[in-house]
Amino acid sequence: MAGMANKTSTELLAAIVNSSEDAIIGSDLDGHIISWNHAATLLFGHAHEAILGQSFALLFPDGQLPDHLTLIQLLEQNSAIGQFETMGRHADGREIPVSLSISAIRDKAGKIFGLALSARDFSNGYKLAARLAQSERHFRQVVNAAPNAMVLIDHAGMIEMINDRCEKIFGYSRAELVGQPFDILVPERLRGQHAEQLDQPAPTLYALRKDGTEFPVEINLNPIDTADGYKILSAIVDISERQHFIDELSRRNQDLKDFAYVASHDLKAPLRAVSQLATWITEDLAGKINEETSEHLHLLRVRITRMEKLLEDLLLYFRADQLGGNIVTIDFAELVRDVFELCCSDASFDLELQGSFPKAPTHKVALELVLRNLISNAIKHHDKRSGHIVVRSIANEDHYIFEVADDGAGIPIEHQERVFAMFQTLRPRDEVEGSGMGLAVIRKTIESLGGHISLDANQPRGAVFRFSWPRVAG
Repeated sequence: MAGMANKTSTELLAAIVNSSEDAIIGSDLDGHIISWNHAATLLFGHAHEAILGQSFALLFPDGQLPDHLTLIQLLEQNSAIGQFETMGRHADGREIPVSLSISAIRDKAGKIFGLALSARDFSNGYKLAARLAQSERHFRQVVNAAPNAMVLIDHAGMIEMINDRCEKIFGYSRAELVGQPFDILVPERLRGQHAEQLDQPAPTLYALRKDGTEFPVEINLNPIDTADGYKILSAIVDISERQHFIDELSRRNQDLKDFAYVASHDLKAPLRAVSQLATWITEDLAGKINEETSEHLHLLRVRITRMEKLLEDLLLYFRADQLGGNIVTIDFAELVRDVFELCCSDASFDLELQGSFPKAPTHKVALELVLRNLISNAIKHHDKRSGHIVVRSIANEDHYIFEVADDGAGIPIEHQERVFAMFQTLRPRDEVEGSGMGLAVIRKTIESLGGHISLDANQPRGAVFRFSWPRVAG
């Protein structure tokens, strides 16, 4: 009964919206139209089926509304943008005066997940000049409430309007900026460069405060065609804090790489010394120690070797984004066969190549590292003494796509993401020797070159590692 009641309530709400005399339009957070009533079709001329999924910006001439991201930022501070007048665009291309209100669609937790636009034709009973004047006043109110610095520039490059945020960021009052050239906000040494870069989307530039200090900014330019001529609305975002965070993150990442490098080198020497001592003790006490003590000394040497391998793999991981190396033209199929022969010294496993393997330039060292890890893992972690490994080449225009499949025990679905993490093994290291770093290293290597790796189950048994590999020019 509750389900039927909910269904009835939903159908009733839809009927009410569709019968409204106002055009009611819903959009998602990307600005795409997700709902459209009959009045919207009458006002804007678009059929319901044709307009769904289109951007709501299609309904308004350029410059009549801020973009949907700016509207969302405004609605996060206010529940709605009250009714105002602007120009809409009919499906046949003509402009139509509309009275518009915009409000946020929120979930139960109050989070915005869409916009609701209510519009009606107000062409009758009003003078267009008065409506446009009111629209301009409201436009200025919207700009002034924006969370970013906003600067309106006329066709001659002179500042016509700024908002409160602009005053706070740059340290100027409105009276000091209005009527001044936009270049007053740009360091003198960069003014020519800024003019060239402003054509790029949201370029990172440097701005100049009143006190002479410079700071990094991102600038978005929105052209507006007004009754007074062509203007540009510039949104300026201060990214000082973001840049500081990026710089600090880069510094810490470099410190971590340096630590891994020093630790791996400084720890290898004493580890080798301990291993040598264990060997000497075993030789000196040959025939004088019991089997249990001998086994303990053997385990000591095995675990020292494992620690050395772990240090090597740890260093390799931190260098994985630098493993591209020189670009060499190779036969991909020949490389796969060579790697397989190195990983499988006997005939207990066999290799099958499927698909058309390219002969092309690539990052050979990095690709060899990836293939060696995947093929050796397929052999080392197989649950039988023999098996069948398939390497496939799959046609793709953007990347090379390869798969390495085995017929072993496979990897349970709950562990398929975990295996790519550092220090992760699915079996005890005393059963299968390994550092748990191999898949983490190859994923970082692949992603640093713009590729991607994933894991799926093979059929009827085993695992399939699929990875994309970049095409490069020779």
